[in-house]
Amino acid sequence: MLRSTSTIRYLSSSVKVSKDLLLKLRKRTGFAISKCHAALAQHNNNLDEAENWLSAQAEKEGWAKANKLQNRKTAEGLIGIYYKEPYAAMVEVNCETDFVARNENFLNLLNDVALTTYHHGNIATMIRYNSEEIGNLTTHDSQRSLINITAATIGKIGENLILRRGIFVAAPANGILNYYIHSVGKQISSDLNVGKYGAIIASENIDKSQSTSETSKLQQLNLSRQLCQHVVGVNPVRIRRDAARSEIDEDALLDQAFLLDNSVQVGELVERENLRVLDFVRYQCGEVADDID
Repeated sequence: MLRSTSTIRYLSSSVKVSKDLLLKLRKRTGFAISKCHAALAQHNNNLDEAENWLSAQAEKEGWAKANKLQNRKTAEGLIGIYYKEPYAAMVEVNCETDFVARNENFLNLLNDVALTTYHHGNIATMIRYNSEEIGNLTTHDSQRSLINITAATIGKIGENLILRRGIFVAAPANGILNYYIHSVGKQISSDLNVGKYGAIIASENIDKSQSTSETSKLQQLNLSRQLCQHVVGVNPVRIRRDAARSEIDEDALLDQAFLLDNSVQVGELVERENLRVLDFVRYQCGEVADDID
């Protein structure tokens, strides 16, 4: 039988809340102590029921807040890269202030978005998601949509949040997948790195001989990592110049002076190491790009 509101208030005031459970619920959900106290009181110190109730309330309140805050500018946020060989996922989540971007609830959301994007990938080389598409993805464990998780986080934080974009990248057959992120020193897990700029590069070894040494493989791996740094720092927009163009194309990766040694072009470096760049993607938090929406 459903309890009336007055009955719930009576129970809330009469139930003695366990301090240990209160701290556990606070740690699990990130809600204020007062809300955790009310949830435990209403559910007679049942931790799981209190947590489920808080999640439902956060989602409900979050949607209401999201509707009110939807026109507020979200110029801050973070890039997250989740990497487990042979796949990687890179996502961008935006917020209103840099202060919130350092908030644990925001970082947990970023982790959920990156991990979900990773788990929705397959053997396809690259899958891009715009804001709506990434919001419709469901987590691999709870089957909740990312847009609903975002609403719940808005309910906790009280600031507008946007799932801006995401991408899944698979390593090419017998190739190299590497990444770089300009870190802000925050890390939720060993597999997730966060920052304001990020890049992923897929490349392959063009030396088909069976005698490729471990040293050569290590050099290719190191170079691919350095190329990711280059992409973040120099911002090329394509791999190579147009075939009909004879002069140097400053926007082409292979024509650019290498970031870590500007006496040599990137094209010369990759040729020297028998490496071919197949594709790359670069994210800059808050940038305006045609392919985002």
